[in-house]
Amino acid sequence: MVERGQLNSDEWNWLVRLCQHEAESIPTEFERRFAELGLWGTGGLTDDAKGLVQHELLAERRNRLQGLH
Repeated sequence: MVERGQLNSDEWNWLVRLCQHEAESIPTEFERRFAELGLWGTGGLTDDAKGLVQHELLAERRNRLQGLH
């Protein structure tokens, strides 16, 4: 499974945008890179891509909430 650290900030931002349906298309360079990592297939984002984004966003939220206490 791919880890967030394997993506640069631009790649991560595009992946999040795609998962949150905030982008209708994807630049070719990111599509190729995501395909190399197994995050993009013929049907778009893979389950691994969606799982990675969900996991990381939940971890960020958990960390923010813990910082409030």
